[in-house]
Amino acid sequence: MNRLRRLRLPPLSIRARITVGSLVVATLLFSTAAFFFRLEVQSILTETNKTMLQNDAEPLVNQLATSPTDTIQVATEGQLLAIVDSTGTVRTSSLPRSLDRQIDFLTGLGPAPETVHTPAATYLVSATTVSTDTGDWVVIAARNQQAPGLLLDELTGVLSLGTLILTVGFGWASWLLTGAALRPVTRLREEAESLTATGSSAQLRVPAGQDEVSRLARTLNDFIERLRRGVDREKQIVSDASHELRTPLAVLRAQLELAYLDSGDAPALERDIRDASATAERLSRLATNLLELSKLESEQVPPETDWAGLVGEITASVDRARVVRAGHELEVNYRIDGDDSTGRYAISATNTGQLLDNLISNAVNAMAGHGSVTVTLERSGDGALLTVVDTGPGLPEDFIPLAFDRFSRPDNSRSSSSGGSGLGLAIVHAIVERANGRILLRNTGDGLAVEIRLPRHMR
Repeated sequence: MNRLRRLRLPPLSIRARITVGSLVVATLLFSTAAFFFRLEVQSILTETNKTMLQNDAEPLVNQLATSPTDTIQVATEGQLLAIVDSTGTVRTSSLPRSLDRQIDFLTGLGPAPETVHTPAATYLVSATTVSTDTGDWVVIAARNQQAPGLLLDELTGVLSLGTLILTVGFGWASWLLTGAALRPVTRLREEAESLTATGSSAQLRVPAGQDEVSRLARTLNDFIERLRRGVDREKQIVSDASHELRTPLAVLRAQLELAYLDSGDAPALERDIRDASATAERLSRLATNLLELSKLESEQVPPETDWAGLVGEITASVDRARVVRAGHELEVNYRIDGDDSTGRYAISATNTGQLLDNLISNAVNAMAGHGSVTVTLERSGDGALLTVVDTGPGLPEDFIPLAFDRFSRPDNSRSSSSGGSGLGLAIVHAIVERANGRILLRNTGDGLAVEIRLPRHMR
C-alpha cells in the first residue's frame, strides 16, 4: 500500500482531464457506432445471400413442378445446385466435392437456409422438396460464405482503423479547443501573479463578452477590491490607533515619571497616580472601541432582533443613563409609537444597546449636565425609525459629513480632557451599516437629532 502511494501519479490539469474524458467518450461512441454498423452490414449480406440462394433454386423448382419429364436445366456459372430424384439419385450437381459427400444429409435440411461447415469452406444451403407425379424431388442450392466473410473482415479492419483515427483526431481537437478555451483563464492567472508581484492596485482586465471567463474576471475583481478595502481598513485602523495612542501613552509616561519624582510627597503622589489612572482608563476605552469596531466591520451576518427586543434595549439603555446621571439636571426619556409582532430586524440586542449607549452618552456629554435626551422608536414605512434627540449645542455643519470617520471630533472637543476617543459615532455607523440600515445626523436648532432607519424582515 505504501509503495502504491509513492507511485501515485500527480493530478492532471483541467486540460488533460477534459482531453482524457473526451477520448473515453469518443472511444465509446465511435466503437459502438462501428459495432452496430458492422452488424447491419452483416445482416444485409446474410439477407442478400438468402435471397440469391432462393433465386438460384427457384427456376429448377418451377421446372420440376410443371414439367418434371423435361430436360433438367443445367446450373449457370457460379451457381451451386443439385437435383435429387424420388429414388435418391443425383440427376445433376454443381456442388463442390465436400458437399457432394454429404448429399444425403443435405436433402433433409429443408427450404430454410442453414449454415453447413466443411473442411474446405462454409456454405449457406437450402433443400426444397418438389412433389411430382413420380415422387418427391429435392432441389439443393448452396452459396459459399467465403466472400461475405472476407468482406466483413475487411470492413472490420477499416472500421477499427477509422475508429482509431477518429478517436485520436477527436482527442487532439479536444486538446486544442480546451487550450483555446482556457487561454483567457491562463492570462487572468498570469496577470494576477504580475499584480501580486508588483503590488499594483490595478484590476484584472475583463475580456469582452458575457461568457464565463468575463464573469469570472468581474468576480475576481470584486473579490480583490473587497480584500484591498479590508487591508486598507486594517492599515487605517493601525495608523489611527498608533496616532491616537501616541499622545495618551506619552502623557501616561510623563505622569508616571512625575509620580516617581513626587514619591516623597504623598498628596502629590496621590494626584499623579489618580491622573495616571484616568489616562490608563482612557487608553483602555480606546483599545476596547478599536477592537469592537474591527469586530463589527469583519462580521458579515448579524443575528436578528424582533420589535420587543428593540423596545427592551431602549428601556434598558435609558435606565442605565438615568442611573449614571442621577443628581444632574438631565432628563432621559423614551417613547414607543406602534407595534410590530411579526417583523424582525438585522441587528442584535447587544448591538442595539451599544448603539443607544453611545448616542445617549454623546448627547449627555455635549449638554454638560443640563438638558434632555429623548429616544423614540416608531414604525416608518417598511421598517423601524429610531430617533435620539437632545437639547445640546449640536454639531458644526461642516463637521457632520465627517462625524462617522474614526477619531474625528469637532475642533472644540479635540482636547483629551473631553474624554472622547472619536470612535463612538464610527461604532454606531458600523452597527447601522451592518444591519443594512441608514443613519442621519441633523441639527434641529435646539440640539442634535440622530435618525436611524432599520429595514424590516418577516419571520
